[in-house]
Amino acid sequence: MRRIALLALLATPMIAADWIEYRSGPFRIFSNAGDREARDRMAQLEQLRHSLGQILGKTELSSVWPVTMVLFPNQREYAPRALQRPLMDGGSSMLAAWTADTPLPLDLLRALTQMFLDDNAGKMPQAMETAVTDLFSTIEVSATRVKLGAPASGLPADRMRLWAKLQMLATQPEYSGKLRTYINNLQNAGEEDAAARNAFDLTLSKLEERVDAYLKAGKFEAAPVSGRPLNPNKDFIEKNVTKPQVDALMQELAGAGKTFAPDTPRGLAAKNTRAALELAVRANPKWAEPHVKLAELDSSPAIQLAQLKIATSLAPRSSSYWQMLAKLQESVNQFADAEKSWLNAEHTAPDDLERDRIHQAKLAEQARRSEFELAEKKRLADEAAADLQRVKDSANAEVKAAEDAANARLAKNGSTAGPVVRFSDLDGGHIAGQLTKVECKGADRILTIKPRTGSPLTLLLREAAKISFGVACGDLDPVRNIDVFHDAKPDRAVGTAGRITALTLP
Repeated sequence: MRRIALLALLATPMIAADWIEYRSGPFRIFSNAGDREARDRMAQLEQLRHSLGQILGKTELSSVWPVTMVLFPNQREYAPRALQRPLMDGGSSMLAAWTADTPLPLDLLRALTQMFLDDNAGKMPQAMETAVTDLFSTIEVSATRVKLGAPASGLPADRMRLWAKLQMLATQPEYSGKLRTYINNLQNAGEEDAAARNAFDLTLSKLEERVDAYLKAGKFEAAPVSGRPLNPNKDFIEKNVTKPQVDALMQELAGAGKTFAPDTPRGLAAKNTRAALELAVRANPKWAEPHVKLAELDSSPAIQLAQLKIATSLAPRSSSYWQMLAKLQESVNQFADAEKSWLNAEHTAPDDLERDRIHQAKLAEQARRSEFELAEKKRLADEAAADLQRVKDSANAEVKAAEDAANARLAKNGSTAGPVVRFSDLDGGHIAGQLTKVECKGADRILTIKPRTGSPLTLLLREAAKISFGVACGDLDPVRNIDVFHDAKPDRAVGTAGRITALTLP
């Protein structure tokens, strides 16, 4: 029994002393800094997520990647593993690291706020999004008690003014209840003047006057905001951590967002093979990048389009993905769809310079679209003309066959009746009836024909002698049967309903 127990112990991964994992929502904190410190940090992260969700009008903000924070007890343990940026790519998550004896850095709170904006909100002007991140970097959390808008410091003048603007809207009672409407109006290309009117019933200029006065007064105080009802001592999932897990975490921190374990989503994507990318898609279905890489590996426009459409649906704020889709749609002449993609690319551009560049690309696309549409219109017209000519040729062939058969019958019977007369063009009308009158007009003749039903019709026969039209001018008695094709183009000068193009006198 002792041997069995020893084998079981050896088969169990060794628990890492003092290391505990805490989980809540998208957050994972790995800490050897003590239970209370880790739980306080988790409460701050969750209250930031909840409070931002309240302003965005969403009860539960999600993220493409989970967030892994490694919490060390002090600067001595943290310093060798410090990251170059507050939030960096890990193989299966976004990585952060900090110490338990120092408040979370403002830049980390800003980076987390921007991440949640990217993953949950429509695009706003970047200056406004930066102001939102500056505002939430001042969040103060004590369990369920949350305050927002503590005085900021060290911001450039332009950022300070926008911070003061949002701080006023978030903390002053006359505005705070309407801030959600204002923020929602700014998303997806909303004009700020309309946002100010819809939210606060103020023109933008009037709102800016109030902001200037508020900034000049300089009386900034944090105000309570609605917090998530949680108990830091009970509500977070707690797990022991094995030594291999800790070793993997340390290795990931050392990778600094450049190298990843080969079996993680980012490690798989780095291989850039079709099989590995498909595994990466399954490992993180929310991630757009593997779909873009799959599109680049394929040569079929249909498959490329499908992959890029998935990518833009997963990352709708990625201007570069929208541009890739727009260019591909242009290449297969899907110009209406390309125009929509260019608009999305322009709207999600990171700055005015890039927005102008995309706008010029969109104008060039519109010129190519015009050229294509003109060429397509000509192609369709040519096809229609060719189809019409085929119909005419077929009709002429049928008429000629009938005429030849009629002439053959006349010759066989020794008939002295006039010949079957044929002209090349059979457009217009057709009339069969009795020829009642022939009027001479020089070399031309005007024929009056009484159809079997309806009123008599007068038609012009040009240069009758050339076709041996041997009917004398005047009223015919007896009348002659006649079958006529004409162009149905009235001639007011001579008073006829059209010009004869073919006739038969049986």
